[in-house]
Amino acid sequence: MAILRLSIAAALTSLARGSVPRVRFASRRCMSPRRALSIGGYDSFLGNKALHLRGGNQEPTTEATRYLTTTTKASPSGTEYVTLANPAPGSPFHLALPVHDLEVAKIFYGNVLGCEEGRSSEKWQDYSLHGHQIVCHWAGNDYRCKDYFNPVDGDEIPVPHFGVAMTEEEFHVMADRLKEAGIKFIVEPHLRFKGQPGEQWTMFFKDPSGNNLEFKAMTTIENLFAKYNVVD
Repeated sequence: MAILRLSIAAALTSLARGSVPRVRFASRRCMSPRRALSIGGYDSFLGNKALHLRGGNQEPTTEATRYLTTTTKASPSGTEYVTLANPAPGSPFHLALPVHDLEVAKIFYGNVLGCEEGRSSEKWQDYSLHGHQIVCHWAGNDYRCKDYFNPVDGDEIPVPHFGVAMTEEEFHVMADRLKEAGIKFIVEPHLRFKGQPGEQWTMFFKDPSGNNLEFKAMTTIENLFAKYNVVD
């Protein structure tokens, strides 16, 4: 895992300096077509526990692969494509965010977080974040997110931020994944609002463009929208 952490850190540093590295990772598990072609691509070392990653030789369920295919298809216009991630059930949200470098964003969102890449151009990239659509738009080399802070249960929380409400198992798997990748936390993974209806695991970190992400896990998932007054 130390090799993995150093490789990702070296890749992000090199890309920030304007060079495109050829990164090789220690994993020997089979790569998906997108992983094999992406810069710094590597297969998940988490099996099927994280964000739409298909690990090893495990056979996924029919529901999990309803729209997935590694076989190239063609649209009526003749455009060829493959589908590597399912949309989330219900109404998936769409979020567009600015980034300063699309290749650096590809390593972070595609490799570190494990998001499958969808459509892309020279100016933007689609990703599946737990089946929700996030789009990285190039906003110029000088872009960095401007932070504001607000106290929440004793922590100074950066805003704006976005992320996913996960299961507790997914949360801890992702926390370990980020640690192994050498990602610096703004707020370390911990349990907040202990004993309250909104008790939850939370962690905050940044992408390479300074955009803030929060991944959380309610200890009682049905309380995600529990309405009550929180006393800070």
